[in-house]
Amino acid sequence: MVERWVHLTELGGDPWILPVWSAMNQAVQAGMVAPLERDLGEVGMHISIRLNFLSRIVRRVNAAVQNLYREVSERNPEHEFTRNTEGVALDVDNDLKYELLVDLDSLLFEFNSVCELTNTLFERLHDHIGKPMPKPNAGLSMRSILEGNGEDPSWFVVLDTNRNFFMHEGAPYVAVDISKAPQDYDLLIMKENLKTFDDTRKFVKLSEINEAVQGFRRSRLILQMYFRNLFT
Repeated sequence: MVERWVHLTELGGDPWILPVWSAMNQAVQAGMVAPLERDLGEVGMHISIRLNFLSRIVRRVNAAVQNLYREVSERNPEHEFTRNTEGVALDVDNDLKYELLVDLDSLLFEFNSVCELTNTLFERLHDHIGKPMPKPNAGLSMRSILEGNGEDPSWFVVLDTNRNFFMHEGAPYVAVDISKAPQDYDLLIMKENLKTFDDTRKFVKLSEINEAVQGFRRSRLILQMYFRNLFT
């Protein structure tokens, strides 16, 4: 039996959900909607926790990638591969490589998870206040809201496709695209050990994931305003 324990403070986290709950509380006080259900409040807490995960994973990925690029920039010519020549694989620190792979895998998982939780919140808030959703399908509804506010939601595709593969079908490998100057290197996250990069279905670039992360960040503000406006 658990008879004694210590709780930890949950302060200084991502405040995205707080304006939504503030708008809801004002609507409750005005008699416009019923008080917040406990399990609905927990959805907001889960989103906040995963947003806290994401910010730290992104920071770790960026730091590890810069360290990897630094090692790659000091390579010898023999380590370069092209369409017509096969080089020698560069030996890098295994902890650097695998910690980066773990964080990339976690980034895709947490990214997808927070989107699914936001989708759940979208459905639950409409149900709680008795307002119909814009379309029958919640996912389509959220995308239509983003499009209506000038956001291209195609980053969902990058997220879904790659998260599903790495979650259920395979594990990531990495290579570094050195086609441009060192400040423009890109990480190639492979779904198999590739000899060429002609088939874009078999890998995803870190720059593509970064674009999805930025699209998600912009979308959070759009959805936060949408949720707040539900109670006005």
